[in-house]
Amino acid sequence: MDIFRFDKITSSNDLARSLFGDKDDEFVVVAKEQTGGKGRNDRKWESPPGNLYFSLCTKVTRAATLRAGVAVAKCLDDLGLKVSLKWPNDVLVDGKKIAGILSEGVNNHVIIGFGVNVNKVPVENATSIVNELDRDIDCETLMEGMISRFQKCEDFMATYRKFSCTIGRNVKIKTPSGIEKGLVEDVDEQGRLIFEDGRKILAGDVIYLREDNE
Repeated sequence: MDIFRFDKITSSNDLARSLFGDKDDEFVVVAKEQTGGKGRNDRKWESPPGNLYFSLCTKVTRAATLRAGVAVAKCLDDLGLKVSLKWPNDVLVDGKKIAGILSEGVNNHVIIGFGVNVNKVPVENATSIVNELDRDIDCETLMEGMISRFQKCEDFMATYRKFSCTIGRNVKIKTPSGIEKGLVEDVDEQGRLIFEDGRKILAGDVIYLREDNE
């Protein structure tokens, strides 16, 4: 798999999209710093030097965000961190955000952006690997591990459910069509969140995750 490395770019997802036209196979774009990193709904993803930012262009599209979350969670779990996955795309350690994932479709592929706080904590209410473990972590080795986990993670839904901190919780979800509330019973094979009453949500922002009485 080709890996394109850069010191400073706007966004690894955007650059991967621009490269896609010349490539039919899987590839990776990795950067030491992003000036225009983004999360879901075009939110800014602070991307100072010292953390891990890469995008994987792959043909694996089924529940790609959840599969990527499992890959990140398993790598961090191997390091000894207490990891959980907040639907749909946040990776938490002890309730603090340590990584985020952004998936974007392009033709019959998907570009999956990974942002992992390795050395720096760029925003409040977040954490980093070094902050939690107090030891050096090699970003290259970490990236290789996450890509390998993603590629080998065929039956990932059971693992996703194990790491999920959303399943079994009463939540409020802000969706494009309005607010949905209820008890989360499961997440299906397409990555949709399933409420106890059978409603299914494909995308949205989970809020009041910790306050079950809201």
